[in-house]
Amino acid sequence: MPIFVSFVMGPKDAYFFNSPTHWAWRNLPPDVEALFTRQPPIKDVVEFALGENGTYFVSYRDHDGEVYCRHYNLPNPLTEYLYCGHPRIIRDLTTLSISIGPWESYYAHDKTSASWSNLPSSLEKALLHRLVSQDAWKTIWKEEGREAPSFVSLGADGSYFMRTIKGGGSWDLKGKEKEEGLRGTNDFLEKCPDFAGVAGLYLFPHQPASYILLLTSGKPFSNLPEHTWDDYNKMAPALPPLIQTFSPIPCVPQARPAPQMQIPSPQTHQQFQPQPRPPQATGWAPNPSAGHPAGTYFRGHLVQRAGAGPVPPPSTWPYITGHAPLGPFIRAPYGGSGFSNPNDAQLGTFSNSDSSGGGFNNSTSGRDAGGSG
Repeated sequence: MPIFVSFVMGPKDAYFFNSPTHWAWRNLPPDVEALFTRQPPIKDVVEFALGENGTYFVSYRDHDGEVYCRHYNLPNPLTEYLYCGHPRIIRDLTTLSISIGPWESYYAHDKTSASWSNLPSSLEKALLHRLVSQDAWKTIWKEEGREAPSFVSLGADGSYFMRTIKGGGSWDLKGKEKEEGLRGTNDFLEKCPDFAGVAGLYLFPHQPASYILLLTSGKPFSNLPEHTWDDYNKMAPALPPLIQTFSPIPCVPQARPAPQMQIPSPQTHQQFQPQPRPPQATGWAPNPSAGHPAGTYFRGHLVQRAGAGPVPPPSTWPYITGHAPLGPFIRAPYGGSGFSNPNDAQLGTFSNSDSSGGGFNNSTSGRDAGGSG
């Protein structure tokens, strides 16, 4: 079951990178790292979040197909949202997403409800602008749910990025005046007519200058610390195209067409070819969920059958990363991918009128001013 691509970095050079084919990690809490070496092995890492003072949340699909979770030192409001006074977590673990930021800030949601606390004021304003009603069990968003956030990332000093199901969103990159890569990313977001072509922008509270901008075409652009390069460079070229569903979950990998049956030519002797095996080393393991031929599954739910869905967006995008100008190039630093035609970034039409600090809101005519600094 291919699942969503995710990138998490924490204190003490800790990180966890997840793709439909591999996991990569370093300096994770010992009981979390033990999940990757246990026997029989787990099938999926459904969600993973890291915070300060040893804070973490991990949910995973075990060898028996059931989804379990572990956590430590979560913010009190987040714990209350997960348990709501019950002895066990009552939220849907198969769709639960959690983003943990500095100062015990967080945004959490599953398929029916959402919760947040201590968010940057402009992000909270953007959320409330899209909200219809909310209680402990149900969160209702505008435009029949299409205004629901599907991706939220919290960075350092109040920076954030939020994308909605419809392709709207809001952002604030606090470091854009100091960091070249963040300036370029901010310019890219301001020029986007909407976020339909943006799968997510990963920000990291413990690495303020670092980011990964992931497009729905599967193209990543990044500025990452050197200790992540080996793992990231193995994973980045193989990231799949992604698609946003109508559920309040991040973009998921698009289904690959089922392989066609071919009749082999007659042979005098049956021949066997050795199959290549993926690299395996400490902190680098194959994802057992990869390669389901019947369609794309996300956290246990069939979201798209093979051959269905819209045509992926154009593969030519502006080059956004630190330490390199816009334009054609051969090799990007920090694991970025190269391309040409930097002016081709049209993603479609867009309408909005959001009074939040930055980004887009799909509601009425007009356009937001862009991200604030």
